Amino acid sequence: MKKYRIHPRGYALRYILGGAALILLFVFSCVYLDLDFAKFAQRLSNVPEIVSRMMHLDLSMLPEIIFQLFVSITLALLALVIGIVISFVLAAFGASNLAPHHWISQLIKGVVAVVRAVPSLVWILMVVASVGFGNSGALLGLVIMSVGFLTKAFCSVFEENGYGRIEALRSVGARWINVVIQGVANDALPGLLTWIALTIETNIATSISLGVLGISGVGNLLNRQIMKFNYPGISTIILVIFIALIIVELSVGKLKERIHEK
Repeated sequence: MKKYRIHPRGYALRYILGGAALILLFVFSCVYLDLDFAKFAQRLSNVPEIVSRMMHLDLSMLPEIIFQLFVSITLALLALVIGIVISFVLAAFGASNLAPHHWISQLIKGVVAVVRAVPSLVWILMVVASVGFGNSGALLGLVIMSVGFLTKAFCSVFEENGYGRIEALRSVGARWINVVIQGVANDALPGLLTWIALTIETNIATSISLGVLGISGVGNLLNRQIMKFNYPGISTIILVIFIALIIVELSVGKLKERIHEK
């Protein structure tokens, strides 16, 4: 009986060489980073003790935790509102079907691509280094992050809507602002709201994580408790953050369902 080859010649050899290359890369990375697996294994014996300490809660911290959580959420939402306004304007000029000139669209998309290419934490660090630690620096960093994300999303939504209506409005001599509002904005609203809902989660999570930079909020409170090795306080803060993020996620999910229903 004639046998047919399912895989091309050298198929197994390529997999073997690829696996060997990955193993060598892993070993080289461990050596280069000077990872001490023996010390890591030795420290694992401390895990049960730490876990047992974190099984207790410090409920006396709840008022302060809730207040600091409110600060983090307020910071995130304020940055989101500012980011929505700026992103809407930039997207109106950046969308290919709305831009007054093609080069304006390309310029805005290029700048947004650069902003998105840099991690949000790097932008926040740069802003904080420039204007100093505090809520103002954190707010500006979150705004930059929101604008980078929402401008690209809004451009995509605008470009997917209103082509026939845009041409009709332009043919009767409508002004550019009327073309944006009447030609695209109404049809694009569900898509815009969906992206805004997604950004809410990201902004809140990022705002909480800014505590390591000394920004006020629940993240900063958590960082201080970690420095003090206050395990009951750490557990309480983590639990409150977890519950808050679950509530935010469920709320955003409900919001997106209502948007799609409409």
